Amino acid sequence: MTIGASLRQPEPSREAISAAAKEPSLIALRTALAKFASETFGQVGIVLHLAGHIIGPDRTLGASPFGHGSDEVVAISMLLRIASQLVSASADLFSDGRPYAAAALVRQIVEVEYLAWAFESRDRDAERWLRSNEQERQNFFKPAKLRKAAQGKFRSKDYGYHCELGGHPVPKAAILLAGDPAISQLLLSDLLGHVGRIWDHLVGWAELRKLSCPPQPST
Repeated sequence: MTIGASLRQPEPSREAISAAAKEPSLIALRTALAKFASETFGQVGIVLHLAGHIIGPDRTLGASPFGHGSDEVVAISMLLRIASQLVSASADLFSDGRPYAAAALVRQIVEVEYLAWAFESRDRDAERWLRSNEQERQNFFKPAKLRKAAQGKFRSKDYGYHCELGGHPVPKAAILLAGDPAISQLLLSDLLGHVGRIWDHLVGWAELRKLSCPPQPST
């Protein structure tokens, strides 16, 4: 369920959602899960950066402009480290009572999810992204371009809700400035949903690359 959809529920459903959103034990659980996700993304990103810089054919072949062993692996590591900071910062902002600023970061998490899908689903997109210039990113990696390429997996309407609820300075931001803690928790729940899908895409990417590796010689 999107944030926009949840806000349009009949009154009893809205009350139930609001009560669950403000339940202290669930607030603590969501916050802890966001912290865990941020730390996991950051730690895995660091390991992948080291591995991608050292291991792989790109440096030997002269294919990496940066001297990495694998630009693809380094791109994945960068996406994870970006996501780590976005998740941590947005969760902190929600907890501190600054939901508008937090919501702006949630929109960026949505864009990270789009990229994670592309890196898993489209061969060599990760290294293309890492090596891209601004014009190439406009042509291949803009959110609208990735939504179109995903053929219905991502809805522009959902992305539009995030733009309206913090991505851009528009009057609808008033709902975030009213101080309702339930709204912050609904957005934090939405953030965690995107976090789970990002992780799934990156695990899928890792599994595909493992399957494509030649069998190791027996010892």
